[in-house]
Parts: sequence; structure tokens; C-alpha cells
Amino acid sequence: MMDGDLSVSTGRTTAEKSGRRRVRTAAPAGSALSTRAEELRRLVKEIDAKPRPRLVHHLRTTIRRLETLMPAPTEAAPRVDQKVRAQLDRIRARAGKVRDIDVHLLALRGLAKGAPGEAREQLRADLRRQRAKREKRLVRAVAAERARGLLKRIRKVVRRTGVVGPQSDADRERVLDEVLERFDRALQAATPLGAENLHAFRLQTKRLRYLAETASPHAGAAVAVAQLKRVQDAIGAWHDWLTLAERAEHVVAGKGAAELRAAVSARIDAQLAKALKVTTSVARRLSALRPTGVRRGTRPMTSASVAALRSTRASA
Repeated sequence: MMDGDLSVSTGRTTAEKSGRRRVRTAAPAGSALSTRAEELRRLVKEIDAKPRPRLVHHLRTTIRRLETLMPAPTEAAPRVDQKVRAQLDRIRARAGKVRDIDVHLLALRGLAKGAPGEAREQLRADLRRQRAKREKRLVRAVAAERARGLLKRIRKVVRRTGVVGPQSDADRERVLDEVLERFDRALQAATPLGAENLHAFRLQTKRLRYLAETASPHAGAAVAVAQLKRVQDAIGAWHDWLTLAERAEHVVAGKGAAELRAAVSARIDAQLAKALKVTTSVARRLSALRPTGVRRGTRPMTSASVAALRSTRASA
């Protein structure tokens, strides 16, 4: 197949191509899993030879949310579940490579006024070349997984699984409790936060945010989602500058190289301080979601993590 060619699979069945209507088993009404699955189906079909940054980002986050709603991966899980997860992993990995370049290009635009032009353009040109290569690989991966029956397997998972996620206020309360407790445990395990463990902590926070989304429309869950996103974005910005610096180290040379690296390094330091500050604030606000102390089946969030974070920020 030529690069960017999606003609391998149209995503339609033989019956659909011939004009005959195929009867499908409908997913249960109100199923969050079916909603995400349909969203992913649309995104997969929208991928073209030049996928836009927003589409690539949406593809990645939709896969993450779908994986959160799918039955937990175990050795005893049905084979179709295992195959779907493997296929989604391959697409998400390719989309992640493209997304990394997109955020680096966006970050580089922020240096337009202060960074040496020649060095900046060297880095920008390299990023664009890498983007072109990676988007071709993403397009090929999406086409290949469609040809291997990804969309059909997703429908099978949705039909078999049915409605997932909390269905009552009590269920939503339990999900929120789990999110808060797991955040506290992750924060305590990662303290003191620093360059060595900040990115891993962000990945845990991202998963908790997607879990908290399933507790909607619980008011506390909405607060938790917003706060966890603050942590995710702040740490993500720091990590983006860090990885951009690594690329610049290998790509940029000659006039202005040292100044460009110094400018990027300054952004790394500023974003690290901001990430720690935001995490401290979020930890405090999430703790406030438990005004009456211990909820049923959980333990209260501790103040030790917040205090340790404050100490980390002071020494950063």
C-alpha cells in the first residue's frame, strides 16, 4: 500500500456495499462504552493522509477513555478483548509519536521572539520532517488495524459488555472515593516529586481523570476531573519542554545553538516549578472533597503529601 492510502479497508461490510441493510444488535442505551466506541469509529474513519493535530490528539484520548471503560485486562479475558487492546495499543503508540511532534512545534512557536532564528529553524525543519514520517506510519497503522477487523471486534466487545460505569449516585460516590484514594496513594509514593518521577505520576493522574469522568454527573467528580486535568496539563507542559531539549541537543548546531538550548532550559525550570505548584494546589482541593473525613470504605486523604510537596517546591 502507498503511504497515506486508506483504500485497503473502507470500514464497510459487504452487505453495506451492496446496498442491503445489515441488522446489528444495538448497544444498551446510555452505555458510556458504546458512546466512546462510536466516537472512535468516527475518528478512525476520518484519519486521512495528513491528519490534523487536533484529530490525532482526539484519537489518542478517545482510545485511552475506551480502554478505561473496557473490562479489566486479565489472562482470562475473552480473546476478542485481548485483540482489541493490542490493536488499540498499536494505533495509540503511532498517534503518540505524531502528537509529540505537534506539541514540540507548538512549544517552539513560543520561542519565536527570544530564540536565535537560524537555530530555531533548524529544529523546526527537523520536527516537520519527523512529523511527515510519523504521520505516514500512523495512517498505515490505522488502515492495517481496520483491515484486521478492529471496528468489528469493538462492536463485539460493546455488545457483550453492555452498560459499564456507575449507574446510581451511590456507585458514582464509590468511584469518586476510589479516585481520591488512589490519587493520594500515588502522590505519597511519588513524594518527593521531581524530574525522575514526575512524568510517571502524570500518567497515573491521567488514568484517574478518565476514571473520574465515568462518575459524571456527580458534582464532586466534575471537580475532580477539572483538578486532575490541571495536574496533567502542568506536568505535560514541563515534559514537552524537557523532550524538546533532548531533540535540540541532537539536532541543533552552529550559530545560535547554545542560546536556543539555554532558552529551552529556562522554560524547563519554569514549567517544573509551575507543575509542582499546581500539584500542591490540586492535592489540597481534592482533599477538600471529603469535608466529613473518612467516607465509607476508604481512608481520608492525608496532609503529609501536601506538606512534602510544599517542601519540594521550596527547594526546586
